[in-house]
Amino acid sequence: MSQRSSARKPPTPKPEVERRAPRGEPGSLRWLKGLLGRPLALQRRHGKLHMSLLERRRSPAQIEADELEALRQELQTRLLGHELAHAARVMRHLVFVHDALGRNGWPGVAVMPSSVLGKALLQAEMLHGREKSPLLAQMAERLRMLKAAAEVREERQDRRTREPIAKDVEVSETTHEDFAETERSWNGSLPNGLVPPDRPA
Repeated sequence: MSQRSSARKPPTPKPEVERRAPRGEPGSLRWLKGLLGRPLALQRRHGKLHMSLLERRRSPAQIEADELEALRQELQTRLLGHELAHAARVMRHLVFVHDALGRNGWPGVAVMPSSVLGKALLQAEMLHGREKSPLLAQMAERLRMLKAAAEVREERQDRRTREPIAKDVEVSETTHEDFAETERSWNGSLPNGLVPPDRPA
């Protein structure tokens, strides 16, 4: 029994098979049908064009990047629908958001001041009110959340700058005798007429 189990060979690894490749023998009707049923794309590699199979399944990052690009395209179309001078003057905060989305995505928009985000939100709602768009509705909702987060962040920063930080405070332990002596020296240094509240005049 033990000889039989020791004589077993380890399983041989299966060769890697390209999941997207068409099935069947190359050149057969099944292979050609599978090839024509797959999405193809031209890709530039090392300066030359190559035909390649597209991946149908997309990663969450790819889905988000595609949605972001679709939003930027629609926003650009809507902004260019206005006269160029009008869009640059009236919709400039939305143009700032469009440019930040192109450079750094939503994290780039998240660091913008709440005042810019608030005006961009109003402008996005104006565009959505003229012609309904699910992408603009999602953008407006996201701008609303980012504006609220920016207001909280700015309020915390204001509070930090307003609160004085005492850097020269020194804390140490002392005896009761040292404390009493220090208190007597303070009392001797008070101007005439000022008496500590716990001592009678």
